[in-house]
Amino acid sequence: MADQTQLFDAVARVLARQPGSSMQEIASAAGISRTTLHRAFGDRETLVERLSEHVLADCERLFDAAGIDHAPVLEAFERLLDSTLAFAKAYALLFAEPYVYRVPRLVAEIETQDARLERFFARGQVEGAFRPDLPPRWLAYSVGAQLEAIWWAIDDGHVGPREAPRLVRATVLGGIATRGTTEAPAGATYTRP
Repeated sequence: MADQTQLFDAVARVLARQPGSSMQEIASAAGISRTTLHRAFGDRETLVERLSEHVLADCERLFDAAGIDHAPVLEAFERLLDSTLAFAKAYALLFAEPYVYRVPRLVAEIETQDARLERFFARGQVEGAFRPDLPPRWLAYSVGAQLEAIWWAIDDGHVGPREAPRLVRATVLGGIATRGTTEAPAGATYTRP
């Protein structure tokens, strides 16, 4: 591995794809030796903690760079979408690895970032950029789910990295219903094929 960022990225991809992997499985899938992995991170819990700290710090830097606290809402949202891949990696890892939620300081940081994103959406609702009839927390969760979904779509080869921001933008801002369709018809049900 050329540098620490590449190592973090390789390990994050393995943990997002295969939560609960052993150190040997992580090392093999990341294309490094187990000795290199242990030298870089120590034990598995330390690896998850350091990797989570890394992606949370990336998220904080991206929030700052986008200006979600003070910049015009839609401009900040566009800048966030320009960083879709970095956010997607973070969301995929943090949602997949259960150990993260047993570390109080990581949980506190996740909650802090969730609250920050929720305030951004609430501000966007006040400014008329986002629908006012949906809770800001739901908007934040919805965007997080879209980011996780785009990660899997890219990782599975269904979406190209350059197409990712457009897909997230269109889905979040435009939804998936055709124009004029906002609710299912009364009595409509979905039956799996």
